[in-house]
Amino acid sequence: MAMPGRGGVLTCHIEDVATLYASYLSFVENGALFVPSSRVQKLGDEVFIAVTLPNSSERLPMNGKVVWVNHKAQANRPAGFAVQIGTDLSGQKIKNEVERLLVGKIDSQQSTYTM
Repeated sequence: MAMPGRGGVLTCHIEDVATLYASYLSFVENGALFVPSSRVQKLGDEVFIAVTLPNSSERLPMNGKVVWVNHKAQANRPAGFAVQIGTDLSGQKIKNEVERLLVGKIDSQQSTYTM
């Protein structure tokens, strides 16, 4: 769940691999993470998120651009937005860790929060 932090920084804690799978957009260049949130974002908005991945307590900083928006919850898809993972060192660390956690699952046909 995303929550506003100090200074407009969002935090996103992804508790388990199933939620990470549902949140990861592998089809976006360099990947993207879906952030469940009632906070209104528009495509192209630049955001800063502190991400916590499964099996970790480390908050990883992530700058990125909003590339997907679910304006309201529908079926099994919560309201929120997806943020493209940056190509900087922090972004690459997040992308590498996400793909390590999702090894063998990324191309699965299970539904996600976006498709």
